[in-house]
Amino acid sequence: MLRGGAQKQALQRELEDDCQSLEYMITEIDKSIDAAERNPQRFNLSQQELSDRRKWVMSTRRQIDSLRSGLSAGSAAAAAAADGSAAGRLAAAVHDENERFIRSEGDRQQLLMQRQDEDLDQLSHHVVRIGELGKEMGQELHLQGQLLDELDTEIEGTSTRIQAAQKKIEYVLQKAGSKGQLGIIGFLVLLLIVLIFLLIA
Repeated sequence: MLRGGAQKQALQRELEDDCQSLEYMITEIDKSIDAAERNPQRFNLSQQELSDRRKWVMSTRRQIDSLRSGLSAGSAAAAAAADGSAAGRLAAAVHDENERFIRSEGDRQQLLMQRQDEDLDQLSHHVVRIGELGKEMGQELHLQGQLLDELDTEIEGTSTRIQAAQKKIEYVLQKAGSKGQLGIIGFLVLLLIVLIFLLIA
C-alpha cells in the first residue's frame, strides 16, 4: 500500500509540474497571439487563424484548470482515506475516480504539449523570418545610402567643372570684345551645324 501510495504521489507531483509548465507555455503563446493581433500582416496570419489560436489557448487553459482541480481533490481524498472511516472510504472512492481522470488527462496533456510544440516552432519560424527581412532591409538601406553619397560627390564635381568652364567662357568673351564675341558665336553655330549634319549622316 505504501509503495502504491508513493507511486500515486509521484504521479501527482509529476502532473502538477506538467501543469505548471503548460501554464507557462500557454501564457507565452497568448503573448505571441497578442503581438500577432496587433500586426497580423507582419506574422502572415489571417483573422481566422488568430481566432482559432485564441480559442485553442482558452480551451487548453480550461483543461489545465480541470486537471488541477482533479489533482487537488485527489490529494484531499488520499489524506481522508488514511483513517478507515466511512467518510474516508467515500473519499477513497472519489480518489480512485480522480486517479482514472488523471491518467486520461495525462495522455491528453501529452497531445496538447505536442501540438503546442508545433505552434511554438511555427511562431519561431515567423520570428526568424522577420529578423532576416529586417537584416536584408538594413543592408539595402546601407547600400542605397552609399549610392546616394557617391551621386552627391559626382554632382558636386560636375557643378564645380561647369562653374569653372563658365568662368573661362566669360573671361574669353571679355577679352575678345564685341566683334570677337560675334565671331565665337558664329563659330559655335557652325560647329553645331556640322555636328548635326554628322549625326544625320
